[in-house]
Amino acid sequence: MAAHPLSHHEILSLVAPFTRRGLHPDLQATNRQERRLVFKPVERVGETEDAPTYTETLELHCASGPATTHKLKRTTVCSCAPENFEARLEIEGRDLSDMLACFDTVPSASQFRFGPGFKMVKCWRLLRGSGLTPTGMPATQKALTHMAATLGDLTVTATAPTVKADPETVIEILPPEGAHMRLPDDLLAVLGWNWSLIRRRRDTWRGILKTSGREPDRSRRAELNLDRMVEHLVQTFGDAPARFHDRLYRARWGVAFRRSLPLLVSLTLITLAALSSRLELSEDSVLRMLIFNAPPLLMASVFCMRRLPQIEIPPMPRRLKASRWIQLDPEPA
Repeated sequence: MAAHPLSHHEILSLVAPFTRRGLHPDLQATNRQERRLVFKPVERVGETEDAPTYTETLELHCASGPATTHKLKRTTVCSCAPENFEARLEIEGRDLSDMLACFDTVPSASQFRFGPGFKMVKCWRLLRGSGLTPTGMPATQKALTHMAATLGDLTVTATAPTVKADPETVIEILPPEGAHMRLPDDLLAVLGWNWSLIRRRRDTWRGILKTSGREPDRSRRAELNLDRMVEHLVQTFGDAPARFHDRLYRARWGVAFRRSLPLLVSLTLITLAALSSRLELSEDSVLRMLIFNAPPLLMASVFCMRRLPQIEIPPMPRRLKASRWIQLDPEPA
């Protein structure tokens, strides 16, 4: 059954916790049919003269029943950030006053990070904890939902999984419009075992960061890895392509070794199977039982993996021949 449009009486009953904080509804931006209540933007000015200004806009997705939960979203733009560079903060709950108090625990400035050669924004989903902090603020936990960073003309995004059992955060590297890039497939894999190779999909390069565990620890580890990734990309794209191989020579060979592991394991199993036929084992031998049951167990474990291992002979790491990372001329066929 479709929810009825948001009535004027419902709006009056919902805005009380907001008006007490000086937040007033923007009726022109509000969509009553979608039950989406938008509030007028509020500017947060920094303490110093050179501090950036943050403009916050609240949006309430109203539930249609008294026992259902509302969804509150805060969208923030920074005066020194690129256009369409927005920080989002979301929370679900029934008590609007408590949800607003949870937002107070996350200053807008904490969602932006600016450093040499990059600008980064992080989007979180707030999880309400139990009780209060020693300072009297609501106990909250932050779960990462999205990250975006600009590295000069490049854009890098990270989208966290929406399913708890999914450990994969999708990374995308987008060149500027009208340009193309030739990137080594181990660009991110040199950062460690949790990073996959990157693959090209049209003009976008895509990779995966694996982060297991429960929230908020999983998001905390993912953010640390993403911060490290941005710093790695700033240094990489700031140098000539040939410097990538010179600087990360050992890490690239480590990636080649990891890629060869499925092949090495397969060859080892084939060799052991050939040697086992020459062993004289009794019918009650434990080793005999393991040898005969190893193939189905290995097959079952392989198919239980999220991604099937790729058996390949990895290419040898070589220096990149391109003179620069971003090519503005048409890509040859």
